[in-house]
Amino acid sequence: MLKAKIVNNPIRYWTGLLIILLAVTGCVSKPQQETARSNLAFLYNPSSTPLHPEFIVFHEAKSQSRLYIKVYPVELLFNQANNERTYQARLEINYVLKEIIEGKESELVADSTTTNFVLKMDEVKNIFVANLPIRTMEGKKYQLKVTTTDMLRHKGTSNFIHVDRSTVNTAQNYMVLSGAKGNPSFDRVFQSNEYFYVQYNRKGVDTVYIKYYENKTPLPRPPVTNLSSPRPDFIADSIYAYPYSDTVQYRLPLVGMYHIQVDPHAPGGLTLFNFGDNYPRVATVFDMIGPMAYLSSSIEFNELTNQTNTKLAVDNFWLESAGNVQTARELIRVYYNRVFFANYFFTSYKEGWKTDRGMMFIVYGPPNILTKKGDTEIWVYYRKKSSEPLQFAFSRHESPYTQNDFQLERNFVNSMWVQAVRDWRSGKIFYTESN
Repeated sequence: MLKAKIVNNPIRYWTGLLIILLAVTGCVSKPQQETARSNLAFLYNPSSTPLHPEFIVFHEAKSQSRLYIKVYPVELLFNQANNERTYQARLEINYVLKEIIEGKESELVADSTTTNFVLKMDEVKNIFVANLPIRTMEGKKYQLKVTTTDMLRHKGTSNFIHVDRSTVNTAQNYMVLSGAKGNPSFDRVFQSNEYFYVQYNRKGVDTVYIKYYENKTPLPRPPVTNLSSPRPDFIADSIYAYPYSDTVQYRLPLVGMYHIQVDPHAPGGLTLFNFGDNYPRVATVFDMIGPMAYLSSSIEFNELTNQTNTKLAVDNFWLESAGNVQTARELIRVYYNRVFFANYFFTSYKEGWKTDRGMMFIVYGPPNILTKKGDTEIWVYYRKKSSEPLQFAFSRHESPYTQNDFQLERNFVNSMWVQAVRDWRSGKIFYTESN
């Protein structure tokens, strides 16, 4: 079968992230104003930043949260330019916290700090985890900007974390712990054989409720309609109640969504997912078929999913689009690496490739310009044959299941969607800069 070079999840295997960086970007962008400080396109373009830290926030007290940061030492520069003459790296972490009021980011800084860490090569292993206290208040929401810098290279990256203290039921009131030592887990997606613990930040809880939802989430609508993408009804398929203890081990045996609450009648809770043991990788024919919906008609897609020999059907689809084996392999490589990163960046209550942002990322690629305005993201793509760039806006949708649910605002005239699909089906990787 024609195979894409899809590698392991960088959440679990940092080396995979370094191997396939260029597959997302494709051709080189023309000179642009991305150097502008407001452009955050690097957030969805891993090759543009040397560091790929991960973060979680836990509300540990009424006026304090804690930020946990995971850094991969292999991405840092170690040298002996220090008094001890041992291999060391220097890491600087800066955060700035601003309140979100009615969906907009305040100009006032609620809290900020800069902290430096010295990492000794003979003491650190595959990961380095640090934590910092943050001053937060119950009943509020914040935008947290974290800048992580390799001080020896003088290079770093910035990330944005949504901090939700609107109620005592939001997901950041829970801590997920994994491993024999109960270390903070930076994952919210688990495989069926992985065990973990759940800790709630308040005393007096005696019961935990778990609502299970089968994985039946719909595909998004393409950007040629003003109708918003459909949403599931979020009616639980099963509900379980267990005595609460932070020493009880859990696992997610079935594919689907698990919503954990201490109060089943109040909105909010911790949501964990099992999207299959391959996720977010594209490792099987079954993994390949779903995202092909964006390039095929409904009739073609139904035929694909109902074929007895699915492998042959997938091969034929890409061969007919490409015209030859070599081009088909290149299409597959780029397309499914975009699927991989869509899963990595945009997972919400459903797989990242099924979200509005995931759909656009897969078909169009990463944006040339990305700006954030409170709860809104603006994606801009350059166009060679037009002075007007292609622009899309995505707004955060309040959800008790995820902080990463963004919906496409469908108020534009020309999405170039038909042209994009036509290019893919003609054996060409679609780039707005070529159109």
